[in-house]
Amino acid sequence: MLAKKKTLEHPKACPLKRAHYLKKLNHYIAQGFAIVYIYARGFESETMRPCGYAPIGSPCIGSYNWQAKERTNVIGTLFGKMLFALNCLKSNINKEAFYHWCKFTLIPKLKKKCVIVMDNATFHKRVQKLLNRHGHRLL
Repeated sequence: MLAKKKTLEHPKACPLKRAHYLKKLNHYIAQGFAIVYIYARGFESETMRPCGYAPIGSPCIGSYNWQAKERTNVIGTLFGKMLFALNCLKSNINKEAFYHWCKFTLIPKLKKKCVIVMDNATFHKRVQKLLNRHGHRLL
């Protein structure tokens, strides 16, 4: 028996929806749109290490500040292998913060005719009209 790398599949993944997405993406590419990917991620200010060192036979006891609430949220765009329009926020990324980032950071840095690819976060859909007014599409 050979050891093989696992391919993980999300339980909600739908091959039909993926095929539809790829068809739309290829259609935009054929029309000359640049494909831009948006991603946002939050990082905690204190990260707990799940493992540690202790003498043999002794438990490994650590400490963690359970009250720490600070997070740094990063939002950015990927075009090819280039990252741009990066912002770090100390607040949560919500619909107002995302709309403001799109209007004042992303759109001024985009070239004409871009397709912006992002996940299905509810606040992402609010920017569709804004992007369309500037000649971009949302996927």
